[in-house]
Amino acid sequence: MKSILKLMRAHIRYGKDAFFGILLLMSLITFSFSGTVSNDDVLRNELEKNFAEENVGDLVIMMYDDNLTEDMLSSLDSNTKVAGYSVKNLMYLKSLPVVDGHEEEVVLKFRRWNEDINIFNDSSDGFTEDNELKQGEILLPYKLKMNKRMKPGAEISFTTSSGRIENYTVKGFYEDKVFGATTVTDSHCVLSEEDYDRLTAEELDHTDSPRRLLLMGAEIHIYAADGVTAADLSRDLTDGPLIRSANAVSSRQHLMELFEMYSNTGTRGMAVFTLILLTAILITMHNSISSSVEMEYTDLGILRALGFSVSRIRLIYVAEYVLALVAGSILGIIVSIPVCAVLIRKWMNITCILTDTGVSIFKCAAVSIAMIVICIGFIFIATSKVSRISPVRAISGGRSEVYFDSRLNSRIRKHPFSLSLVLRQLNTHRRSYAGTAFIVAILVYFLVSITLLTANLDPDKLFSTTKGEINILNTGGLTISNADEIEEAVRETDSGASLYTKSAHRMVVDWEFVSVDSFRRTEDQYDIIDGRQPKFDNEIMLTKNLADDLGKTIGDTVTVTYMDKKDEYIVTGYFQTIFEFGNVSMMTSEGMTKLGYNDIQEAQVSLSDTSKKDEIIDMLNSRFADRLSASENKESATMLTYKKIVNVLMNSSIYTMYVVILIFAAVVVVMLCRRTFIRERTDIGIFKALGMSAGSLRNQFALRFAAVALIGSVVGGAASAFLARKMIAFMLKIVGLTDIKAAVSPITFALPAAAVCLCFFVFAYIVSGKIKSVDVRELITE
Repeated sequence: MKSILKLMRAHIRYGKDAFFGILLLMSLITFSFSGTVSNDDVLRNELEKNFAEENVGDLVIMMYDDNLTEDMLSSLDSNTKVAGYSVKNLMYLKSLPVVDGHEEEVVLKFRRWNEDINIFNDSSDGFTEDNELKQGEILLPYKLKMNKRMKPGAEISFTTSSGRIENYTVKGFYEDKVFGATTVTDSHCVLSEEDYDRLTAEELDHTDSPRRLLLMGAEIHIYAADGVTAADLSRDLTDGPLIRSANAVSSRQHLMELFEMYSNTGTRGMAVFTLILLTAILITMHNSISSSVEMEYTDLGILRALGFSVSRIRLIYVAEYVLALVAGSILGIIVSIPVCAVLIRKWMNITCILTDTGVSIFKCAAVSIAMIVICIGFIFIATSKVSRISPVRAISGGRSEVYFDSRLNSRIRKHPFSLSLVLRQLNTHRRSYAGTAFIVAILVYFLVSITLLTANLDPDKLFSTTKGEINILNTGGLTISNADEIEEAVRETDSGASLYTKSAHRMVVDWEFVSVDSFRRTEDQYDIIDGRQPKFDNEIMLTKNLADDLGKTIGDTVTVTYMDKKDEYIVTGYFQTIFEFGNVSMMTSEGMTKLGYNDIQEAQVSLSDTSKKDEIIDMLNSRFADRLSASENKESATMLTYKKIVNVLMNSSIYTMYVVILIFAAVVVVMLCRRTFIRERTDIGIFKALGMSAGSLRNQFALRFAAVALIGSVVGGAASAFLARKMIAFMLKIVGLTDIKAAVSPITFALPAAAVCLCFFVFAYIVSGKIKSVDVRELITE
């Protein structure tokens, strides 16, 4: 064992470039996945703790309190699949709040204060000890901190049906442990006990009121019996009135996934990225070991003559590379510690949950160990050439047994000299260069894929629903039935104007409780994958995810149930959306009213003459004051800030990927160039003796590796053209996107290829600076 360790130390000193190259590559891989692994781990741990503290049920049903009956609750008591349930109350605000004189496009719900609520401190890195909420104060969920107007001290007001104007002062922001993610549309605010109780007693409306501005809601947490899943529970309750009367039904897992949506997508991407880098490091180790065996052929033969077995010699390589891999893993984890602190804190802008910012050392170490085990197996395979070495062959110079050959054995033409020389150099050690080209191919493939991924996660495309210049808020009387009346009134002033509306409610489609949407005008609303949009009142379109869950194809029928009505609808096509994680359906407005649903959730007016905007707003507010409130349509500050944060995170991710991949490529080319320089030192001396300058040799050296990178880039670009979309679809299916249609331009492929090729050329040229140190006199000693 001592002899092996001594030889390993000597081998590291002799080949320190390879040792430190592998160490750096492994540290890059470990650094890359440490942030994602740690963020996922601490977020999941915090969510588990928060959901346990809030006693979140396996199934959570949201509905208006007016629709909740004692019979519904009694059915839960008698259900053998239900272990128990709890009911919490909250209030739905159906009008838009006014913040410091400006109407804000946010949906608010109100909860009653309790002492278990955590209020963030000014720096948002902890909670205050001042756990008190006074009358006239309001706490906002952390996600509303993105809205610049909603800050401590701001005045928030809204009007109730009685005409009373409610005014509250923002005390600060709190951690909403269940509904606080930015992927959740509604914002749950907290009122003091006195204010909440007063509103409940004096200002509540009912579902049958002429104006519905403040409604009481019920949040029912249902706990499954042992061995019963949330899906089993949901299907069992689907036929009953409880779910059919609900506004929303979510499993505990689904509520967690709302916090984890972007991190889960990033995890899939990082898993692919790690596999790509691992493949690259395996190829790099193979090239390094092969070159080492070629150049140390005689030394290895001497070791065989001294009694070293093949397994002991292979163990030297294993020990050396394992040491490099272990050291690289440790270095990567250490470097990731300060980076994780920043990354996880930035990710809080999406999750709005305060978590630990430390590195999950044990999980990162486990992943590293798994990768090292894979590498050990590959090292044994790569060192198999050692078994072909014998003392006799080593003494007789039988290096051809391990595929060693000099590039001078092939004819180099005078015209064109440089090209023929490059071709001969590439052909001489084609396996080594082929491996390098493959590394470039997978790196370029991933860069193209990550570019397409960020394009498909563009927040402007994912969250944009605005269709016109005027926004209409339904205050209780705007329905599908009277939408024509509203549009006719608008066209009295602007004959080219159009009214856009959206109606949406959760209904039972076969056995799945999903959102059913309908639009007055359906053009460009959703991305259709196959088939067509519904045209008649007996047609429906499903997302591909929902169709797969239901086992339905185009032409099949589904049964849609709402309250006490049900009807059959023909599936006309598939579409995709990230809303509800891709579990959505769409039918015509006539199809919705046939089931008895007539409400409108969103409405906008698109004008042909924008100069008449103010006139039409005044007309709508005057003529239809009992059913709607019209205002200029502006994207909310909260949504704008949210899109900005998502853009920053996505852009930061792609820039980080580029930096890591270019550093990775630089290390690979430096390792390969230094090995190549050692192997070709005599040849370089011969070329110098023939009159070639150091500068021309350096240019030729760098161009050779740039050519390898170019070949790999072409292969990687071609592969991405055929395979990238499938990989991205796999990564994005978790958020509901199943068909990738991002626009592809030449720059999508050219930019990654140019970056990698330039990296190869620059670092190959830098390493080739050693050519200047080669003296012709060295040939005499040979």
